[in-house]
Amino acid sequence: MQLAWEAFLRRYRPMAHALAQGLTGEPDESEDIVQQATYALFRAHREDAERFESAQHARNWFLRTVRNLALQSRRDRSRLRRLEDEPPTSPDEERARAEVEARQLALTTVLRELDPHDRELVARRFLRKETLAQVSESTGVPISTLHSRERAILGRLRTRLERHEQEGTA
Repeated sequence: MQLAWEAFLRRYRPMAHALAQGLTGEPDESEDIVQQATYALFRAHREDAERFESAQHARNWFLRTVRNLALQSRRDRSRLRRLEDEPPTSPDEERARAEVEARQLALTTVLRELDPHDRELVARRFLRKETLAQVSESTGVPISTLHSRERAILGRLRTRLERHEQEGTA
């Protein structure tokens, strides 16, 4: 089945946006989610147009994808709540939070020292949660090369973090 993309998006994009915003509570984030779902639908349709029997089937697939992405985003956001939002309940917990904050600061410092290409690979793998196959497909770099590069980057990060922690305690 061929989709009339402009008509499809004109009709269902507002519905998808409202769904995403209702689940996330964030207008900017919901726009990103709708864009991700649109791209996913475009790719799925390009790879196998016959899987969509009708425009309603494509609509359901699209809105289900928006829902899943919005729920995932909400889960991720709840996991990343800032430590300051919850007051410490004991001196041990306060010390543990201080250690976590120090490690986060050290990691930020070490990540900024990375080469921009290495930093991009780390961002795609760990922030955007892309697989090596996805990165390979979009960059044209073989998966084995990306895997070796990722292992080397992570090794350098570990070494730099250990050095940073030793300098902090010395």
